[in-house]
Amino acid sequence: MRQTIKNAVAALLVLAVFAPCIAAHQWDCPVGPNLVRNPGFEEVEDGRPSDWWAPEGYGSDEDVVRGGNRSLEFVNRDPERYLLCSQGIDLEPGGMYEVRAYVKTAGIAGDDSGATVCVEWQGAGGKWMGGHYPEGRRDDAVGWHEVRGVFQVPDNAAGAAISCYLRKGMTGTAWWDDVSVRRWRQRPMDVLLISPNYRGWIVEDSQDSVAARVDVAQMEIDEGTAHLVMRLVSASDEATVAERVVGAPTDSTTDVRLPVPDLDLGPYWLKTRLVSTATGETMDETVHRLERKAGPRPACYIDEHNRVVVDGEPFFPLGMYWAGVDEEQLRVYTEGPFNCLMPYGSPDREQMDLIEEAGLKVIHSIKDFYYGTRWCPDFIRAEADEEGAVRRRVREFRDHPALLAWYLNDERPLSMLPRLEVHQRWVEEEDPNHPTWIVLYQVGDVRRYARTFDVIGTDPYPIPDHPPAMAGQWASMTREAVADARAIWMVPQVFRWPEKERPPTLDEMRSMAWQCIAEGADGLIFYSWFDLRGDKRFPFDRRWEEVKQVAREIHDMIPVLLAVDPLPEMAVSAPEAVHWTARSHEGSVYLLLVNDSREPVSVGVRFPGRLRRVRLDGANVALGGDGVLTIELEPLGVKICRVET
Repeated sequence: MRQTIKNAVAALLVLAVFAPCIAAHQWDCPVGPNLVRNPGFEEVEDGRPSDWWAPEGYGSDEDVVRGGNRSLEFVNRDPERYLLCSQGIDLEPGGMYEVRAYVKTAGIAGDDSGATVCVEWQGAGGKWMGGHYPEGRRDDAVGWHEVRGVFQVPDNAAGAAISCYLRKGMTGTAWWDDVSVRRWRQRPMDVLLISPNYRGWIVEDSQDSVAARVDVAQMEIDEGTAHLVMRLVSASDEATVAERVVGAPTDSTTDVRLPVPDLDLGPYWLKTRLVSTATGETMDETVHRLERKAGPRPACYIDEHNRVVVDGEPFFPLGMYWAGVDEEQLRVYTEGPFNCLMPYGSPDREQMDLIEEAGLKVIHSIKDFYYGTRWCPDFIRAEADEEGAVRRRVREFRDHPALLAWYLNDERPLSMLPRLEVHQRWVEEEDPNHPTWIVLYQVGDVRRYARTFDVIGTDPYPIPDHPPAMAGQWASMTREAVADARAIWMVPQVFRWPEKERPPTLDEMRSMAWQCIAEGADGLIFYSWFDLRGDKRFPFDRRWEEVKQVAREIHDMIPVLLAVDPLPEMAVSAPEAVHWTARSHEGSVYLLLVNDSREPVSVGVRFPGRLRRVRLDGANVALGGDGVLTIELEPLGVKICRVET
């Protein structure tokens, strides 16, 4: 799992440029020139390709080629040797691009995915900000493999580079040819369903409207040239039951709320169109399926507050990633305060029973059920096999009492969106009683995956090379991407990166976990149990005690974290390093404050009205003469203040 940086709205493009593409419905396609110089490695200086920084081991090859007369070859015999062949490229901040290359391998060894390319970007001063890292290829028996990905550049990026490389720790020979980076033409409109927030289900009798967030960020829409039309249509007879017209979207983002009448039970279509005011032509249209439902709620679902509800009770998932499952490890794990786990090795019936007996819930992984991916099971021999495999697995375990959710996607690229969407649909059709969860390192692309999940998570792993503040930043970016309208189960770091000198400290783990909660996380699944157990440099027993301590502090606050009672107004004056949230529970207000920096900070809080008592760190505290409560936060400090109003 890797990292990326938040994208901003894509750069504006003139409407006339997109008109032919819109008419032909040619969206989500590469356009324009290749931005890579010497993409086929045909031009050579001193045996190495021109325009590329090619370190020792990289060179020109005239015998193994896909097109033209040459390719790039890399020979590596030392797994400790990790080198990239790179060139700087001019990318527009905020722009969307496709990267594509063809790779071939021979004698590849190592635990990673093989030969690939990546695009990385830097901020001011050349500081690394993130990148896009397509999965590599390593099948020596096959000829040339296509490696491809779609990415968006952060709007504050100052430079970018493309690299050909063999993943770290791998040996053998690899070749690259026909490398390209081209501008990616997105659809002119993107629509995120905000309400209802779960599977389009209208289950509340009190729901009198539906809402969507509409982005037209790739279009330069002058006032009066276009408008939005939102219609709710009966799926049975195509009759329009509600309609609203919204004026020209002069901002990139527009929230549209459509009042609806009392709806009969059954399915509906929410249709959103971007319409040319001058011609009346539809420039783009998206459709969401809604359903008015009645009767008992599912055994497990996401409620209107983005909480997962299990057997009628709100539930805060608190767990860890696992590899496989066995009884001895479960015994150790249940010493901690965790209530669930996510095993990469999809548990069989016996293992599911063991998890239930341990009093735990399981997020069942079918994230590898994609033909051609590295860990795809042997029983999937073609893409056509995926549907049967997914449906059979879901039917096999959908009624198991230990099941909490389905894990559908672990950092799959945007190029797989059509397959990801259909996997989501298959699970929805087979199991109305459990949500799906996906996790992305592509934090800037979360919005584009919105049709592929019920619950989203991202996985910031900053330690030791980056500030712990990345955890809160990614959680905030994830929440913003889904407009507070999807459940978020974040993945905080507790492991040590291979070859790095240390794992996160206790204070770093605590701060990162609570940063995620303060920024909107509805659950936490730490990464990872198997790394913790397998780290030979840092003994498991000591690290496990620290992880349990962090998790126990969170566990003890779960009733408060799940509270949704109205809050009084309050004013919090804090530096940028502070993340905060508040809950009202059983007559008290709980204020959570988290410092993401390594410097102490001071926070001022003003509550309305008269306070009966304020407790902090187990003791009563007094307000200042101005009625402001001042709270000091230590470096990476976490404080929970209880206020009785």
